[in-house]
Amino acid sequence: MSENPIIEVESAPAGRRLATAALIVVGATAASRVFGYAREILTAAYFGAGADMSAFDVAFLVPATMQIIIAQAALSAALIPVFAGLLEKDQRQEAWLVARTIFTLVTLVMGSLVVLCIIFAPQIMPLFAPGYRDDPVMMAEIVRMTRLLFPTVVFLALTGIVASILNSFEHFTLPAVAPIFWNIIILAAIVFGHERLGVDALAWGILAGTVVQLLIQLPALRGRGGRLGWSLAWRNPNVRKVGALLLPVSVSLGLINLNGVVDVQFASFLGTGGVAAMTFAFRLYQLPEALFAIAVGTVLFPTLSRIAARGDRDRFRATLTLGVRVIFFLLIPASAFVLVLSEPIVRLAYEHGRFTAENTELVSSALFFFAFGSAFSGCSALLTRGFFSLGRPWLPTIAAIGNLAVNAVLNWYFIKIFGLGGIPLSTSVVSVITFVVLLVLMRSELGGIDGRTILRSGVTVIAVSAVGAATSYITWMGVDSWLGRGLAPQILAIGSAFAAGATVFMILALAVRMPELQLVRKARRG
Repeated sequence: MSENPIIEVESAPAGRRLATAALIVVGATAASRVFGYAREILTAAYFGAGADMSAFDVAFLVPATMQIIIAQAALSAALIPVFAGLLEKDQRQEAWLVARTIFTLVTLVMGSLVVLCIIFAPQIMPLFAPGYRDDPVMMAEIVRMTRLLFPTVVFLALTGIVASILNSFEHFTLPAVAPIFWNIIILAAIVFGHERLGVDALAWGILAGTVVQLLIQLPALRGRGGRLGWSLAWRNPNVRKVGALLLPVSVSLGLINLNGVVDVQFASFLGTGGVAAMTFAFRLYQLPEALFAIAVGTVLFPTLSRIAARGDRDRFRATLTLGVRVIFFLLIPASAFVLVLSEPIVRLAYEHGRFTAENTELVSSALFFFAFGSAFSGCSALLTRGFFSLGRPWLPTIAAIGNLAVNAVLNWYFIKIFGLGGIPLSTSVVSVITFVVLLVLMRSELGGIDGRTILRSGVTVIAVSAVGAATSYITWMGVDSWLGRGLAPQILAIGSAFAAGATVFMILALAVRMPELQLVRKARRG
């Protein structure tokens, strides 16, 4: 090993290939987020942040949580280590048998579960929004829309399987591009259906987009030495290995995402618009994490699984450390930008149509507190995937149990001080705690981790980001005072602030010779 394992990873041809793949995923995700941003603008303009949107957000909460816990993220986290590990051992036919069996079992099990949830929706939904329990009209709307949205769970589960197979073959482009079509279909549904269907247009768009997202990825499976289909080889040891991983992975991801359920429960007591306001803020908060942290994790996860299958702990440690440093390098400056310009960002993004200045004030306060935890949340997701790759999924699960309790207590305490902003502040604090706990556990698991390098890199990025963020704020103030608050002036003010801050950040990063910049250079040459 070299003295700097990060540089060693970056200098390898495989490192350049992975960096290029990460940039492709970032580009595709950015394009998807542009359409998603347009979707959010139309949603805010047509539906506002009132009772209708709160009903939709609660209705979508349970299907969305099931998608993450069981249907999509958990399946990927359980299937990729096994499937990629078999490919690494040149057992391609065995890998495809596992994929076919998982595909069959998921269709049968998830389909049955969805049917039960649709039947018992009136009993299930009051548990997730107790503040609306005594409002029969609101609860009836929640139940009705929930029933419409539940089938998306099955389609997203199957999409997760297909994307996992493609990622295991280091094909990242199509799974990253597919959400673009998802957003386009939802946009069309809102534009052409809002007058006749109201908020239901959003629900129908999500359902149709989910089906299309699956269909466009299926052709990419051809020519990869196998096929999907029906198989019930559930006694196969590798199928059972996926099943053994799926339980702790689902519990771990479920506990992490139950924090979101707890947040909604608290927000439901803060007025009919509380849930919608927090949801709008959360979607903006997720943008940089989706662009960068998820892209890094998506590309590195199959690689970590292959390295773990070889038992190369040194390379695993170097690759994981690289991922953490890169996520810090990308997300800390993004978070700093959001911190100083949370209100102008929300105003530009949402304050149109029925979305009022009062809504902007409420949403921006939530976004401000969310931003503190973004980088730590992104790194925690990567560390969690590292444990999944090592076949040690119960370790992040144990950490998630403790953090769920901490989040509930902090929500209760911070709401008294900050109102709605106390909920995202609790989320940020829990993100920091989760990162520290997972890093300590990973250090123990690997017999050491390059913590000093991570700390040194993080402190450097914070210092450089602070200067960049200050530059952004000063630039925004100048342009905003000069041009005023029209739509075009707001776009120019935010754009100028971002460009000025990013320029200062890059100049300072080059001046202090941050090694993370080498990854970008090599990716551009690759």
